[in-house]
Amino acid sequence: MDFGEIMTQINANEKRRLEDLRAKAYMDHRLSEMVAFAFNDPAKMPKVEEAYPFVKDPVEETTEPDEPDWKQDQALLMQQAQRIRQFNKDKGGGS
Repeated sequence: MDFGEIMTQINANEKRRLEDLRAKAYMDHRLSEMVAFAFNDPAKMPKVEEAYPFVKDPVEETTEPDEPDWKQDQALLMQQAQRIRQFNKDKGGGS
């Protein structure tokens, strides 16, 4: 390694160390806010996902199960039946 490479590595290490310190300071500050909530008014304390949004797993959000097809079909059938009942009621016939 020559002098330039050594200086580049030193600068990169220093930059990484400062980024780690900033992240630690942010986490310490958030922790102090959570402690204040817990001590003063636990009812208003936000959930972990709200306090630390990066904790959420993006894969978990996208894999929420959709409503089954039979449920959608059932809802559609019930809407149609309601329309028919309303039509018959307005017409004066039916039950």
